[in-house]
Amino acid sequence: MAKDDFFKGLTDRHAAVTDGVFAIAMTILVLEIAVPTITDISSGVALNGYFIDYLAPSILIYFISFYLVYNFWENTVILFNFEKISYTILTLNMLTMAAVCLIPFATGFFFKFYNYINVNMFFSLLILVISLLYILIFILLIRNNFKDYFSKKDEIKSAIKDTRDEGMEFPNLKLYLRGVTLTLFYLLLAPVISSVLSIVLAFVSPLLSVLSFLLTLILVFVIRIKRISKDKFENVNLNDAEKEFVSNIRKSIYGE
Repeated sequence: MAKDDFFKGLTDRHAAVTDGVFAIAMTILVLEIAVPTITDISSGVALNGYFIDYLAPSILIYFISFYLVYNFWENTVILFNFEKISYTILTLNMLTMAAVCLIPFATGFFFKFYNYINVNMFFSLLILVISLLYILIFILLIRNNFKDYFSKKDEIKSAIKDTRDEGMEFPNLKLYLRGVTLTLFYLLLAPVISSVLSIVLAFVSPLLSVLSFLLTLILVFVIRIKRISKDKFENVNLNDAEKEFVSNIRKSIYGE
């Protein structure tokens, strides 16, 4: 077996393991919500207290955690569309998966102690670390796959300035990638912004700290709506491999 074929198989297996990690993490999130026993709930008043004090905030935290894990999975799908993936990137991906596996624990911790600043900080810092790891992987992928891109900054800036009113339809891949990779960077940056805001708000209000993660959902939606017209690539001079890559990225980002 050729070295390239072996490494391609290794990358595919990493992608499969990654999907498995996310599937398990998303499934066991709900198992962290504790069901009360009969001895815990001895009256209607106690049951109402359980709903208000535990179940309602737990359901909210569950849906937020589920979306965050889903968002990280989407990022992984996009990142595995890059052709050149090094051992360093695969190692970082496994480190990221290890952190993702902590999300169910952090969520269960959050269910019981959401009113405490330390617990809010722990959850938010975990999401921040995972988000920053994705950005680091993204930077390495861009450097590995598009080294020439960094050597033509002046040309890129000039092309962007000249074609700003035309939706960034660049004459070749190196120029076009300035648009599509910028969109991907914005998507990866969304949970970073939310987690930093959550850390700040933890000192003000636990509820606001939790709700700040909804900003990730809003930012991702807005970014996709705002950037879709700028990421067009009609009449762009691409070879077959480049067209396949760009098509895969657009499908991952926009579902096209």
